[in-house]
Amino acid sequence: MSSIISPEALAIVKATAPIVKEHAEAITTVFYSNMLGRHPELYRYFNASHHLSHNSNNNVPVSVTTSKLPKQTKSLADAVVAYALNIEHLEHLNEAVIRICHKHCALGVQPAQYTLVHDHLLEAIGEVLGEAVTQDVAAAWSQAILALAKILIQTETQLYEQADWTGPRDFVISEIIDEAKDIKSFRLVPKDGPTIGSFQPGQYISIYERPHDKKYFAPRHYTVTSQPGDAYYQVSIKKLVGHGSHNPDGIMSNFMHSKQVGDIVQLGPVFGPAPLEKGSVDRMACFVSVGIGITPTVAMLPTAMKERPNVAVFHADTSSETFAFDQHLQNLLSPIKNQPEEAANSQQPTKKEESNHKQACTIMNVSYSNPTAQCRQSPFFTEGRLTGHKIMQALTAQQVNYQTDVDYYICAGTVVSPAIYKEFIAAGVSKDCLHLEFFGPFASVVDDNDDEKDEDAITTMTCPFIQQHSAYREGSIMTDA
Repeated sequence: MSSIISPEALAIVKATAPIVKEHAEAITTVFYSNMLGRHPELYRYFNASHHLSHNSNNNVPVSVTTSKLPKQTKSLADAVVAYALNIEHLEHLNEAVIRICHKHCALGVQPAQYTLVHDHLLEAIGEVLGEAVTQDVAAAWSQAILALAKILIQTETQLYEQADWTGPRDFVISEIIDEAKDIKSFRLVPKDGPTIGSFQPGQYISIYERPHDKKYFAPRHYTVTSQPGDAYYQVSIKKLVGHGSHNPDGIMSNFMHSKQVGDIVQLGPVFGPAPLEKGSVDRMACFVSVGIGITPTVAMLPTAMKERPNVAVFHADTSSETFAFDQHLQNLLSPIKNQPEEAANSQQPTKKEESNHKQACTIMNVSYSNPTAQCRQSPFFTEGRLTGHKIMQALTAQQVNYQTDVDYYICAGTVVSPAIYKEFIAAGVSKDCLHLEFFGPFASVVDDNDDEKDEDAITTMTCPFIQQHSAYREGSIMTDA
């Protein structure tokens, strides 16, 4: 860190970090209000339009208040605090930085926009803290903000160079599949040629459309649910139906559900860390999901079955009517049946037999909040809601050590995921084995009064252009905009 921030600036940032922490949410509220008020074009990076007041003539949000961007404001506040408190140990932020940079690239963020962030964040610090911000304090924080911007810009430049194309590209919808109630999969092939780019299971792709001709509308990110080697990209989208003005319909999800085969959709390149690279190939891969959060499981499960000693799927849904990919998962995880007679008589195991033996501890466990009689007939149905205790109990029953022998990939929403995470931690599961996917601003999974909050904020750090979306990267999510 010494090469990009002076020792004097470092000392000042560390000394003033506590007061910045105390007023962090006020600072970030002022920051967003000022920056977006002066530069409404930046709304193309934020999935917040349906939370804001709009100018009826051009669909430009015209105000930002604490109540308008609460999640985004709090996420950036946590990030500022985490950065200040760990400025001498930036290696702690590596994973967070990678996630941020992938999301920024998916949005199309450019280096010049960091200047706006720097200027408005410094202004907000001065406006909130007043006379406490001396010339030296302002200069120190300026160095710190620019240092982080430099790290992000360098990483994002590399990601852009590695991408298969730049900016929006026309794709044609080749097939639409009804997966479950209000959930459709869209298969898309490039209009300009037969080939698509490479990707890793669990990454996401961005839809660059502007429904209703909105002037500023952020790209939406959806998990790619097709497999590497397929001749198409597939995204699986839940149509979100609102309930009144405070909970409107999902804009992009409804837009996509109105599409037909043959329609053109603009896509950005694939980005996102490859989740399966987290963890160890020697451990079981256990996927935990709720609702449309099943999409990362669908994306990663085939690869996990090849690479891991065994796999488990724990899913919660309303009923089998709303459970997308139910039959697909059953087909993947069911034991091999009706093997050829010559294979059965052979002393040497076939590849299929080896695969079957390899997955001897395969588990599929489904919890429904409103189970029907048909749901209860499924061999995978279990009574009660999905909890960490239920997962650990099922693993123990299969003689799997849930503390040391499992990597957990959790996409269960902003309510269930933190609850399960805390159960695992309390039961002695290492944080290194817990991999959470939040498809909104990365938020801490601990309570506001928890002593571990600052430590956890390190790994869930966000940045100004990470949007307020709980719904996209939402082909795998719980909500959409």
